[in-house]
Amino acid sequence: MPSSHSPDDGHGPAGPSTPSPSSGEDGTVPGGGGHLEIEPQAIPELISSLQHALDQLGPQIEHAFNDLRIIPWAGDPVSQRAAERFNESSFGSSAAAFEALCGYRDQLQSAAGSLRMANEQYQVIEGDNSASWDTYC
Repeated sequence: MPSSHSPDDGHGPAGPSTPSPSSGEDGTVPGGGGHLEIEPQAIPELISSLQHALDQLGPQIEHAFNDLRIIPWAGDPVSQRAAERFNESSFGSSAAAFEALCGYRDQLQSAAGSLRMANEQYQVIEGDNSASWDTYC
């Protein structure tokens, strides 16, 4: 299995948001084709949803890696060619099913990580704002 595609799982309403450190100055995610604005209070639930999807996807990737390849069942040239074609379409190219699953997992992990960082930034900013208001009241 390629090292960039291991089977481990890593771990709201629209409105104003602050760009995350991994995003561009305008809030866009590089290569993301745009940006998504999320209410800060919706971030924890989104992270939870992404983690739930990762928790379900991880075992599927592991199962595919361990059990999806087939061997020539009849030991003849026809079954040999069929097994090669199946394995190639499942694992052998960038458009292969296994690569697509790993790419999906990587995108989920990236999104969850970006949301965690944005949530941490929001908590720091809110803490600073709260402390500032406390000095005025």
